[in-house]
Amino acid sequence: MATMEDRLLGEKLHYYCSSSEDEGDDKEEEKETQQEDEEGGFNTEKSKEAQAEKIAGQEWKGGNRRHNTGVKGVKEDARAYQRWILEKEQKRIDDLAKAASRFSLQEPDKGEVSDLEDDDDEFMAAYRQKRMQEMKEIVSPVFGVVTELTENTFCETIDAAAPYTDVVVYIHENHIAACRRYKEMLPRMAVEFPHTQICCIKASAAQMSSNFIQRGLPTFIAYKAGEVKSTWINIREFIGDDAEWDVLIENLQEQRILPYI
Repeated sequence: MATMEDRLLGEKLHYYCSSSEDEGDDKEEEKETQQEDEEGGFNTEKSKEAQAEKIAGQEWKGGNRRHNTGVKGVKEDARAYQRWILEKEQKRIDDLAKAASRFSLQEPDKGEVSDLEDDDDEFMAAYRQKRMQEMKEIVSPVFGVVTELTENTFCETIDAAAPYTDVVVYIHENHIAACRRYKEMLPRMAVEFPHTQICCIKASAAQMSSNFIQRGLPTFIAYKAGEVKSTWINIREFIGDDAEWDVLIENLQEQRILPYI
């Protein structure tokens, strides 16, 4: 069974507690609703015939009809009737075309098009910037404070972190001067790296071995997506017991503990 020290340093395969695990039939209905009302429906062909007969009757009464008799006269009347039907149909089509042309969109002025495009570009740029900021806040939440961890809250904090969030844990003991010195810099670190969750935990609270407390402190560990990203053990061996702020940050960035900003 892995110890808390193993989980903190990531020296074992499972170095911290983790917890996670994961048809409706769509029904389509098609209905055919096209029906003809034979009794009350409008019949275009019958209407044309009725109108043609009415006009033919008016022309007959008005004396416009030729007084053709016999087979030849009947054929001539039939041809005249067909021409009249075709002329009426063509007139109807022409009227519809004219009406449609009145509702057609006119081509906008080039200057107006340019202004509209400029306004659209400005709107889209502002919209994209707003959405990027919203997504950044969702993916990388803002912290700004130092979180003190215990053996019980350590696993919960690592598990609850967003996949794209760096969690930096500072392991220390108050009786070690270097630990006290660098712990004082944590609040500033949390403010200047607000999208990184800065945490700290006492080595004794994490039940770490006395050998590690004597030889390994102070230590920084970075986690990402529940895994150890980087570790920097016994930092005083590299920068001493009282390094300045800039030296500490520069080395933490080189060790991939903190991001470059």
